[in-house]
Amino acid sequence: MQLVSTPRVDFLRGLRDEFLGNYPHGRRIIGVEGFPGAGAGALADDLSAVFDEGGTPAFRASMSDFLLPRSTRGARDAAYDEGTFRRVLLDPWRMAGSTGFQTSAFDAARDLPALSEWKTGPADAVLIVDGAYLLGRLSGIWHFLVYVDAQQAEGDQAYLAETSPFFAAGAVVDTSNPELPKRVLSDSC
Repeated sequence: MQLVSTPRVDFLRGLRDEFLGNYPHGRRIIGVEGFPGAGAGALADDLSAVFDEGGTPAFRASMSDFLLPRSTRGARDAAYDEGTFRRVLLDPWRMAGSTGFQTSAFDAARDLPALSEWKTGPADAVLIVDGAYLLGRLSGIWHFLVYVDAQQAEGDQAYLAETSPFFAAGAVVDTSNPELPKRVLSDSC
């Protein structure tokens, strides 16, 4: 399905084309990191639609669907159930179509494990995962990381200092105007 060209869609097409130029085949994983209010989930949804439009199957997941129960949840990336994330999504995804995977495992509203259907996909596909703290314990899994920065979003300053997402991410995107996202260049020279 052809998407209507808007500045946002055209911007995301550019990110897609850049990514596919560097990672043209196989099972690939994109992280879209952003703190609440930055719009990372919406950007990841729209990026997924742009991949689908271009003929590359895209699957969506959110780290908010891989949380630990409230009673055991820690701060930062310790709030995520990394073991379940790896067991039901990441590891099967990397098997390139030979097994099923789940894109969610926890219902945060009910604070209970979620029943999720097992999915399969072709060996050539993209998994797009949004969430905060993706450069923490999960930093080594992404082929490409988009850091979503918005002036209205409040970030964890200690985390930002430790991980330097402005330099670690493949793309830093300012979503202060969601309809007109722009790339932020992090030149340290």
